[in-house]
Order: sequence, then C-alpha cells, then structure tokens
Amino acid sequence: MKSFISTVDNILSPIEKYFALIAGCVAMLMMCVVCAEVIGRTGFNHPLRGNIDVVEQFMAVVVALGISYCQSHFGNVRMTLLSNRLSGRGKWLSEAFALSIGCFVVAVLTKGSYANFLRAWRNGGDTPELGLPLWIGIFIVTAALGLLFIRMTLQLIEALRLMAQPTTGSAIFAHAFDDPIETNPYE
Repeated sequence: MKSFISTVDNILSPIEKYFALIAGCVAMLMMCVVCAEVIGRTGFNHPLRGNIDVVEQFMAVVVALGISYCQSHFGNVRMTLLSNRLSGRGKWLSEAFALSIGCFVVAVLTKGSYANFLRAWRNGGDTPELGLPLWIGIFIVTAALGLLFIRMTLQLIEALRLMAQPTTGSAIFAHAFDDPIETNPYE
C-alpha cells in the first residue's frame, strides 16, 4: 500500500506544480492587465476595454489552480493545535476524520462545478463586454477541484494506513508534522 501511495503522489506532484506555476503566471499577467488599466485610465483617459471580463476569467485560474499544490504541502489553514499534541493512532484518526470531511465537501463542490460547466457548455454564455465564453473558467475550476479531490483522497488513504501502522512514517505528511519518523524525499 505504501508503494501505491508513493507512486500516486509522484504522479500528482508534477501536475500540481504545473497547475501552481500556471496560476502564478496568470496572476502576474493579471497584474499587468490591471496596471495597464490604471495607466490607461489615469494617464490617457482611456480605460482598457473588457478589463473586468479578462480579470474575471483570470481570477478563476489564479484561485483554483493552486489549491491542490497548497493542500499537498499543507499550506492551508489547519487545526494544528490539536493534531500536533496527538501522537500515534490518535493523530492519524484525527487526520482521517478531517480529511474525510474535506473529501466529502470537495466531492460535492466538484459535482456542482461539473454540472455548472455542462450547463454553461450546452447553453452558452459569455462575458458582457468581450464575449469571452464562461465555460472555460468553470472547466478550470472543475479540473482543479477534481485534482484536489484526488490529493485529499490520497492523504486520507495514507492517514488510514498510518492508523494501522503509526510508526512506519510518511513522506506525504512530512510537510504537516515535524516528527523524526517522517521523512520527505521531495525536498
């Protein structure tokens, strides 16, 4: 089981890094668009046409694509006051409980996002000023939520494995806890 988890983690990690890189590049591009808007509006009394449409589409990319990478490195807000005080099976039980709730919520969000994507794909829909199709941003959010669901499911499986074998260590949870047992081969 540990080799399966490690294999899936090795497959997910580059995808998450690539998604996060895209999100960072789009954030930089969005800042350039906003700067051009401010300069055009203030200096030349001529705002960029469709600025809000472009930023609206960019925001979906920036917000969604980095979520799974953040989860893989436990960069999210977590209740570590409790989990850092626990050890052994209790620690992994609390992690499994939290991850199972998270998986459920992300699954519901992914399903809703996918339904919204299908609705936008079938019925059309575009931004008011430039006419950019809305389904692109919705599809990106759906894909990012799907990746997040896979990551959280993998972490849930690892937490369940560690409940059965709490002393074997975990490369996946090495980012979250500072245990001497856990090692991180990715750094």
